[in-house]
Amino acid sequence: MSVSKLEDLTQCTSCCMYACLEESFQGPYLCSKCERVALLEAHIGDLEGQIVTLRQIDNLERSLLLTEQSIVEESRGVGGVELTGEQVGSWVSVTRGSRGGGKRKRLASPDLAHTNRFAPLSEDVGCISSGVAVLEEAAPSNSRGISPPSNGGIKRASKPRQVVVVGDSIIKRVDRVICRADRLNRTVCCLPGARVRHVVDRVDRLLGGAGDDPAVMVHIGTNDKVRGRWKDLKNDFRELGSKLKKRSSKVVFSEILPVPRATVERQREIREVNAWLKAWCRKEGFGFLEHWAHFALGYNLYSHDRLHLNGRGSAVLGERMVKRLEETLN
Repeated sequence: MSVSKLEDLTQCTSCCMYACLEESFQGPYLCSKCERVALLEAHIGDLEGQIVTLRQIDNLERSLLLTEQSIVEESRGVGGVELTGEQVGSWVSVTRGSRGGGKRKRLASPDLAHTNRFAPLSEDVGCISSGVAVLEEAAPSNSRGISPPSNGGIKRASKPRQVVVVGDSIIKRVDRVICRADRLNRTVCCLPGARVRHVVDRVDRLLGGAGDDPAVMVHIGTNDKVRGRWKDLKNDFRELGSKLKKRSSKVVFSEILPVPRATVERQREIREVNAWLKAWCRKEGFGFLEHWAHFALGYNLYSHDRLHLNGRGSAVLGERMVKRLEETLN
C-alpha cells in the first residue's frame, strides 16, 4: 500500500491517522500506537497457544489418573476386602465388618518362583549375540574393571541436554518461565551487578555440573561501561566466546536491553555494542537473540527504577528466551 501524503503529513497504513514527521517514508508507515497493538496481538497469539497446550496436558493427566484408579480398584476387593486370583472379576458377598472394623487376617503370600527368562538365550549360543544373555552379570563385571560387550548390548537412554542461562540482574525472574517445562535440566544463573569479565572468570564454575555440550544462553553487558573501555569490552566478549566454545556447540548471546533511565548517549552506546555483538556472533557461529524492538516501545515492562524488568517484562523476556532455546535444541 502506498503512503498517501497531504502536504507535510504522513498517513499510518493501519489506523489511517496522519502524523507530522521530519523524515519521509517511501513504504508503509505505522504509528507508535499501531506498533504497540501489533505487539500485543502477537503476545496474545502466543498466550492462546500456551493455553491450548496446557489444556491438552491437563486432559492427558486426567485420563492417566482415571486409568490408574480403575486399575487399582480392579485389583482390590469390594469394601476393602482383599481378593484372591480366582475371585477377581466375580461376585463377592460382603459381610458385616468387612470394611475393616475388626481385625483382618493377613493372607499368606504365595511362594514366588524366581526364574531367569533369559536362560534360553544362554543355551543357544549361535543364534543371538551375548549382549542380552549376560545382562545379570553386567554389574559385577563392570565392578571388576571388565568392560561390557560392545556389540549387541542394550543401549541406555540418552540423557536430555542441559540448558544454562547466565546473566546479570536483568534475568533474575526469568527462571519462572525458562525452568517451567523442565526444572531438572534447565538452570538460570543470575549474577547481580556482573559484567562480561565476571562471567569470563566464572565459566568453568557455572557450567561445571551441566554435563557434556550443554545449551548456553548469555545475557550480559548492561553494567559494562563503553566509554574508554570499548577495546577491552570487545576482548572480554572474545575471551568469553572462546571459553564457551570449548564447553558447548550451542551458544546464544542475548541482546542488551534498552535502559529507560539512561541518557541518549548511553542508549547510543548500547546500540553500538549490540550491533558489534550481532556481527561478531554471526562470524563466530553463535546465535543472537534480538530484543530492542520489543522493549524500546514497551517501557511499561520495566519496574520503578527504570532499569530492571517488572513481572510482565520478565515474562516477555523469558518467553522469548525459551522460544529461541527450543529452536536451538531442535
